Amino acid sequence: MPPSSPIIWLASYPKSGNTWLRFMLYAALYGPPKHSIDVTTKIADIHRKLPTDPDLSGPTYIKTHFELTDQHPQLDRTIKAIHIIRNPRDVMLSTIHYQKLASSDTNQVIKKHYAKSFMALHGDPHFAKMGFGTWASNARSWRTTTRFPVLPLRYEELKADPTTQLKGILSFLEISRTDDQIQQAVTASSFDTMRALEIREKNTDKSNDLTKRLFVGSNNATRKGVYFMNKGESNQSLTAIAPGFDAQFNAAFKDELVEFGYES
Repeated sequence: MPPSSPIIWLASYPKSGNTWLRFMLYAALYGPPKHSIDVTTKIADIHRKLPTDPDLSGPTYIKTHFELTDQHPQLDRTIKAIHIIRNPRDVMLSTIHYQKLASSDTNQVIKKHYAKSFMALHGDPHFAKMGFGTWASNARSWRTTTRFPVLPLRYEELKADPTTQLKGILSFLEISRTDDQIQQAVTASSFDTMRALEIREKNTDKSNDLTKRLFVGSNNATRKGVYFMNKGESNQSLTAIAPGFDAQFNAAFKDELVEFGYES
């Protein structure tokens, strides 16, 4: 018998598309969200305080960035997981962009220093301290476990064909939806739709109260063209940070890129 209020984790290293995955799944389960905080209420984030108690009447979907170890919370209630992975160079660039949401002083010197640190440590040093592991160890921990079934997703495949990928997600979760419902969910969680929601909420809420909305960052950052929902691009060049960084990155992540299908 599965445990009461079983948990299904939506797992990833930070900046790998977990928020997008949550929006897409929410839209498939409950319809288009009117507010971003609706997603957090139904598909919680283990790293953020919930605005309300989660619904425990059925499977509980929770986002996690933690590496899967014996210390991960609520393993006794876990029945499944979905793990989404993204090219580490795009993860690094997305994290640099994310830092702009909190600081307007993300200059080239800071970007170069961060990129060198990310390459040397094979991930973000702050993320490692928080228990997220390195980019590769996080993915490896979830994708090789025999504790429970795990559906492996690739950000790039989700971007290329969200409809097919969502069908696979729902099949894994044993959830039935019509083709029309699936297409509506894909549309409701598109990049443009999510960014429009982010802009609307930040223009409405001047308090930057994250119990009222999911998207991090102030209205001031949005006015400067810095969004939580950035470009969502794939296999980007690092030349804008510094010449030669693409080659340095490929050398630093050579083994990991091959292991996870991102051959340089």
